[in-house]
Amino acid sequence: MLAVVVAYCPKESELVPLVESLCRQASGVVVVDNTPVESAADVAGMLQPLHEPFPGLQLVTLGENRGIAAAQNIGIRLAIERGDEYVLLSDQDSRPDTGMVAALVATAMELQASGVAVGCVCPAYYDEVSGQAFGFQVHSPGRLFYGSMPGDRAMPWVEVVTAISSGSLVPLRSLKRIGGMREDFFIDQVDIEWCHRARSRGFANFGTARARLTHSLGDAPLRAWCFGWRALNAYSTTRLYYRFRNFVLMARLSHVPLRWSIRASGYWLLSLYAHCLFAEQRLDNAKAIARGLRDGLLGRCGRMPAP
Repeated sequence: MLAVVVAYCPKESELVPLVESLCRQASGVVVVDNTPVESAADVAGMLQPLHEPFPGLQLVTLGENRGIAAAQNIGIRLAIERGDEYVLLSDQDSRPDTGMVAALVATAMELQASGVAVGCVCPAYYDEVSGQAFGFQVHSPGRLFYGSMPGDRAMPWVEVVTAISSGSLVPLRSLKRIGGMREDFFIDQVDIEWCHRARSRGFANFGTARARLTHSLGDAPLRAWCFGWRALNAYSTTRLYYRFRNFVLMARLSHVPLRWSIRASGYWLLSLYAHCLFAEQRLDNAKAIARGLRDGLLGRCGRMPAP
């Protein structure tokens, strides 16, 4: 099993503990580095002390930011070349619990042994930015829209609609049928689109409380008033552009259910309201969101164009 870590101008205090933890849990780890050459971040130097104790560690330096999807696809291709059965995807700011990988693999194997076509298996998440547990997105029988289930209730597992890519374990034989990550999304909603595509092709995604991951969603905490104060996550203007653009692009895809898009729109309206009224850069946020919505409606993909 190969763990694929995507890095972009990482903090050494976050990247090194993550990679060391994954090296102890996986048979191989590859860090795909999107850091531009002009950046001061020295990813190779950060990882140098780990190469001797963990000879299975690889570093792929791209020299430019090609986006998270392109970096993930590079790691996936390496896993296929190695002949691995599974690939684990990870962002640079995640912290897996000890035994997380083994628990995910065990869950995937049990599901596959029972005849289930597994898209991905993800851990229960704890969001370090907002200080909250991140619930699983589940669709209960007889209900029109999906709901949320606390991660610690997913024992031994629960089928989920979508999952965050960081910490997700994917069988490579499933990936070969579902396809890789959409590189024209560049960043944001890449994992969500892939989960919908997997479901449309007969695969099921799962979350399990057997495994736990601490992850940072967003850049900073954000409190907004909506029938009471809510703890949300604030994003940079660049991320807001991609998040809103790619949601619109995704909602237009035939394999994304309309009822999911309608239900998810509530979250995006709340995010727009919070970033435009309660965040620090309210005007800049509004401009980034408007630009993203416009480009999404026009079907524009790829890297965000210069203003």
